[in-house]
Amino acid sequence: MVSLRTIITRISITLISIGLFILTFSPIVLATVTTRLAGNDRYLTAIAVSQEGWTKGSETIILTTGQNYPDALSAAPLAGKYSAPILLVEAKGLDSETLAEIKRLSPKKAYIVGGTGVIPSSVESQLSSNGISAVRLAGQDRYETAMTVARSVGMSKGIFIVPGQSFTDTLSVAPIAAAEGMPIIPVPSDDLTKSQKTYFQKAKLSRVIIVGSQKEIPNTIRNIFSSPENINGADPYIRNIALLEHFGERIDTDMMFLATGDKYPDALAAAAYAKLNNHPIVLLSGNQIPSALQSFFAKNYADKITILGGETIISSATVSRLTGQIPTIEKIEDIDVNVVENQNYELPGKVSADTGNGNRVQVPVNWNLTNVSTDKAGTYYFTGTVNGYAGTVQLTLTVEAAPVKIDSFNAEIIQGKHYTLPETVTVTLSDFSTKEMPVRWSTAPTVSILNKVGTYTFQGTVEGTALTTTLNLKVSEDKAITFKNPSFEWAVKHMLGKQSSPQPLYLSEALEFSNLDLNGYGIKDLTGLEVFTNLESLNLENNFLKGAQLSKIQNLTNLRYLNLKNNELEQISSLSGLTKLEFLDISLNEIKDFSPVRDLIRLTSLYLKGNLVEDYSPSRLYYHQLKDKDFTL
Repeated sequence: MVSLRTIITRISITLISIGLFILTFSPIVLATVTTRLAGNDRYLTAIAVSQEGWTKGSETIILTTGQNYPDALSAAPLAGKYSAPILLVEAKGLDSETLAEIKRLSPKKAYIVGGTGVIPSSVESQLSSNGISAVRLAGQDRYETAMTVARSVGMSKGIFIVPGQSFTDTLSVAPIAAAEGMPIIPVPSDDLTKSQKTYFQKAKLSRVIIVGSQKEIPNTIRNIFSSPENINGADPYIRNIALLEHFGERIDTDMMFLATGDKYPDALAAAAYAKLNNHPIVLLSGNQIPSALQSFFAKNYADKITILGGETIISSATVSRLTGQIPTIEKIEDIDVNVVENQNYELPGKVSADTGNGNRVQVPVNWNLTNVSTDKAGTYYFTGTVNGYAGTVQLTLTVEAAPVKIDSFNAEIIQGKHYTLPETVTVTLSDFSTKEMPVRWSTAPTVSILNKVGTYTFQGTVEGTALTTTLNLKVSEDKAITFKNPSFEWAVKHMLGKQSSPQPLYLSEALEFSNLDLNGYGIKDLTGLEVFTNLESLNLENNFLKGAQLSKIQNLTNLRYLNLKNNELEQISSLSGLTKLEFLDISLNEIKDFSPVRDLIRLTSLYLKGNLVEDYSPSRLYYHQLKDKDFTL
């Protein structure tokens, strides 16, 4: 059986436009599409790149020489600044094909890189006659021209330093420099020029990246710059890959441009095009594939390769050998994403894939849906496909309800005690559910000993939100608690193991309770319960309580659980302020009006049956979130 790796699909589409250039699709291996941008010469190849990358024209164009690399190579960052195509000019001026392309682009402005010795002054006249203003950037030599271009680009983001006696490193740098907005500075092999040294000794550069060997750029140059980033390697092809790895995720390798490092025009013309989507240019040595490039392809999945130049420059056989290094995709894991309501989210353009050679690479993905809305909580599903992968990718997007409200809360301690501010607070979400979230206080988490009776206020902000809360800390003097119901007092003492003690209970003991279970003690009077202000759970089921007794619990605002089932309650007005309640059972009483439960929007469990009224509509606002209930609307 023939393996997928050996299946080669040939797509041969040839577009010929008045004999000017040829755009062909060459053999592809597996799912990697190879496209060739080529013309009969370097000038027509530049036109082909322009037509491919700037289908709707461009307000600005860059013109540089197609015959001599020194002036031309500094043009890429300038093209990047204006997102402009680069067109090549002959020594005699603009030929008819290039002029036709300029007219198609319909620019308002043209930058000419190089002096009149390489691009004649007649070019300005040709541009002017077509309504295009021209700006020439030139110097007395290649180094001064590069400095002039660098000043036009701006050096606030840093610079690239490259050898001035060769062009191969500059071809590697060009698309990255264009994308980063960093001009390219070629330097002599022994020292900076006088004007370069004068400028850079005074300049405060945020970043300097030196690409070149020690021989080409010696320490006499490197030491002028403070903490430069050095891209080293034995030859420019190794440095080509080292540069790509240096910039890592800032470079999008799903599409790569393949050029020869032996000639500059094709790669230079494509640098501005590659910059548009942060795609790199990888270099061949003629039709030889450098070992560093083979290793790079084995570790990176390329969805598309654009070949710069014709068959005589880079052969289809070479391309086939290179694409044969691209790994097959074996597995792609499904993706789970959690966001908050109204949080901006975009589906990823790439997903992680495990390849047949044991590496994990980022590969482009196409989703069945492109619009993502996070304005409503819920779970949403997206299906993606990846070229060269038979399966699909499932992305599950969970949109969580957003935090919208947090109440102030109260706590109480005894005079002379330490208090530690809580690490989390309960926040109400947009669907009326609640969630514990971290809180950042304006003071240290542990409050010093508080010796003075009074109320202290602390401000906190819920992390990741603009929500603020206030904690009111009451510092009280310790005192005995007065109970009117012996059964109530005995029950509390029993919980403390003091049921036989004649001594009274004290406030300090009451404040230690967060949970109090008084089920079935025959309690009629709740006097004394009002000081249990740190309670979060209270069970008063099966007692003989009247509605008036609920006034003793109306200030227990930290309550989350309250069970009043099977008492003698005829009204519940005192419950309306207990807004932190999540569980409430008031079934089997004598209640005639449930309206006080209207604002208890945190409730997830509510029991109302067995009273004197069946109008449960006050719960309508949060009815949908009730997980447990004994009634319907």
